Amino acid sequence: MRKVPILFMALALGLTAGTAWAAGGYSEAQKSDLLYRLMNFAVFFGVLFWLLRKPVGKFFRDRREGIARNLDYLETQARNLEEQNAILNKEIANITAERDSILAQYEKMGRKEADRVIAEAKTAAENIVRKTQAAMDLEMKAARQALMVEIVRISTKAADEMLRNNINDDDQKRLNHEFMEQVRNLKSLN
Repeated sequence: MRKVPILFMALALGLTAGTAWAAGGYSEAQKSDLLYRLMNFAVFFGVLFWLLRKPVGKFFRDRREGIARNLDYLETQARNLEEQNAILNKEIANITAERDSILAQYEKMGRKEADRVIAEAKTAAENIVRKTQAAMDLEMKAARQALMVEIVRISTKAADEMLRNNINDDDQKRLNHEFMEQVRNLKSLN
């Protein structure tokens, strides 16, 4: 088995040398130089093979054994994990029952708290509605007064402009009469 690579190498060298000789066109010096180089390569390869065969073989044996050890270790770990998984599944089943019990307790407490918060919120909402209504009434009253002041100011300004531009005696009487009607209407709003 060990001789097969050496024989294969010798055959390859022989074929290479034979091809070079068959090609022709080379001098005897070139052919002998090629032959010495091939022999030198063969000796070098043989020595290299003889020196490295044990370390390389040992490397691959160690590597194969290391992989086998790792595989055994991983199989052991897988079995341990399966056992732990079974234990955890049992604990999860127990946790589910505990969770349901705790959820029921918190749901009961939550309902009580929700009822209390709703009652407080209703009371607060009623207070807010009452205060808002009072504030709205005050704002409406203030808005009416401001509106009346603005109406009077605008009316006065408009009347002043009309009087200046083109009002005759008949128009002046009519405007006075309308102004008085508006003032009466404003007083009736209060």
